Amino acid sequence: MKRKSFSLAVCCFVSVLTSCGGSTVDNSKLVIGMECSYQPFNWTVNEESEHTLPIDGTKQFSDGYDIAVAKYLSKELNKEVIIKKITWENLIPSILNDNINMILAGMSVTAKRKETIDFSAPYLSSDLAFLIKSENLPEGNSKDNPISYDNLLELFRGKNLICQSGVVGDDIIETYFSSKNDFNIKHNQPLQTYPLAAQDVKNGGAFAMPAELPVVSAMTNLDPGKLSVLYCDYKSFLSEDDLIGLEVNIGLKKGNIELKNEIDSALNKLSPEGRNKMMGEASIRSQNV
Repeated sequence: MKRKSFSLAVCCFVSVLTSCGGSTVDNSKLVIGMECSYQPFNWTVNEESEHTLPIDGTKQFSDGYDIAVAKYLSKELNKEVIIKKITWENLIPSILNDNINMILAGMSVTAKRKETIDFSAPYLSSDLAFLIKSENLPEGNSKDNPISYDNLLELFRGKNLICQSGVVGDDIIETYFSSKNDFNIKHNQPLQTYPLAAQDVKNGGAFAMPAELPVVSAMTNLDPGKLSVLYCDYKSFLSEDDLIGLEVNIGLKKGNIELKNEIDSALNKLSPEGRNKMMGEASIRSQNV
C-alpha cells in the first residue's frame, strides 16, 4: 500500500544507459533496496534483534515486514541478504544500474512502473479496513457483515479521517470521502507513521484511519477493547487501480527471469495467514519506533 509516485524522468534516463531489456545482475545474493523509513514495512533501528538485518555500510539495522519477508526468502532460497538503504526516488534507478537486484519496499504495481521494471507476484494482498473507537463501531459489523459505502459515508459525516502520509490509504480518504462535499468529511494532515495516526484516533483527534487489515488489527493493541476494526465493503467502491494498490510486489530488473521465478516459487509457499501474521507483528513493533 505504497505511495504511487517516483521520478519517471530519472528512471527513463537510467534505463537508456543500462539497456534494461536484459539482466546482467548477479543473483547469487539477494541485494535488496528499501528506504528503511516506512513503518510497518521497513524502518531503521540502532540495535540488532531476531527481527532485524544489518544495513549495508552502516552500524544500523532494519526491521519491519519487508525484513521478515527478506529473512524468509533468504532461508527458502539459501541466499545471503544484503540490505541497502536507498531513498524512494532512487530505488528504481538503483535496480536499473545493478546496484541492487530487488526492491522490497512496499511498492505497488503501476502501469508506468511496469514499463521500466518487472514485478514478482504480490507478497502482501490485503483487505481495506478502518481503525475506529469501539464505542463508534456499528452494531453487528464484522468481516462477514461489512458496512456499505453509503453507510460508511453517513458514519463519517462531519468527522475527521487520518492516515499515514504517502500511502494509498491517504489517497482513499481524499478520493472517496473528503471530496464528497455533502458529507463534510475532513481530511486531517497525514502523519509520518501508522502508529502516530492510530494514536490520533485513540485520542479523538480523528474518527477513523484506513489501512490494510493486519495493520489495523495490530493498531487495536494500542488500547485493547477501546479500539476496533471497522470492516467495509471496499470492493464495491474502490477503483481497479486502488484495489491493486492494496497489493505490494517485489521489483526486479526487466529480463531477470531467473530471480523472478525463484521468488515467485518461494512466495507461493508462504500462506496468506503467515503473511498477515508477519505484518501484524511488524506493525506492533513499529509502535515503539
